[in-house]
Amino acid sequence: MDFGAMIQTWINVLTHPGEAVFQEERAKPQATLANAIIWIIVAGVFAAIFAAIGAAISSALGTGTGLAQTFISQMDLPPEARQEMMTALAARTAGGGAGIFGALCMTLFVVPIAFLLGSGIYFVIAKMFGGTGDFSEQTYLLSTFSVPIIIVNAIIGVVPYLGGCVTFFISIYQLVLAYFAIKVSHNLSSGKAIMTILIPILVVFACVICGFVVMFVTVLGAAGLSGNF
Repeated sequence: MDFGAMIQTWINVLTHPGEAVFQEERAKPQATLANAIIWIIVAGVFAAIFAAIGAAISSALGTGTGLAQTFISQMDLPPEARQEMMTALAARTAGGGAGIFGALCMTLFVVPIAFLLGSGIYFVIAKMFGGTGDFSEQTYLLSTFSVPIIIVNAIIGVVPYLGGCVTFFISIYQLVLAYFAIKVSHNLSSGKAIMTILIPILVVFACVICGFVVMFVTVLGAAGLSGNF
């Protein structure tokens, strides 16, 4: 795998948004599903590493193990109580290590699966609108910007609070690039390409609203029952 060409492709797509860049990528012999899968696995590895780093930072900030041990040792407690608190702290620290390992494994598998699932959803919707592209080509075009964005999000996600704000704006840009990729790969009109991108978002938004409504009604019902007693 030519890493130089791979990185150059990512930079070219990210810095030149539009139909022309995706037409250019579409014509390349490397525009295959195999390359898309390799790239997304690379992104999954990066995301998993930084997810583990983020989990380690959160664990360290949340437990303050060293300070807690010092504080407990200086407290005027019976030896049995002090030992129990030290044991509980050690168990919590071990749980943090398990959380780091869990974050590493989960991210490593979830990133490629989520990407391919998302590409599949776009493909089905595009076909419903009369798209003429194939899944392999579409997935490759999506990977040309999704992969570097996943890596960037993973890196900035390590920074507390900042990551979420920056990720939101990056996600908006990602939707714009997805619009061009779908439009080019399936030869769709602008309106149909926009709908292909928006329908999954609207479905997710509707599900979230329904979830909040159900939760709200459940809470009101529980409160009403409590008031009757």
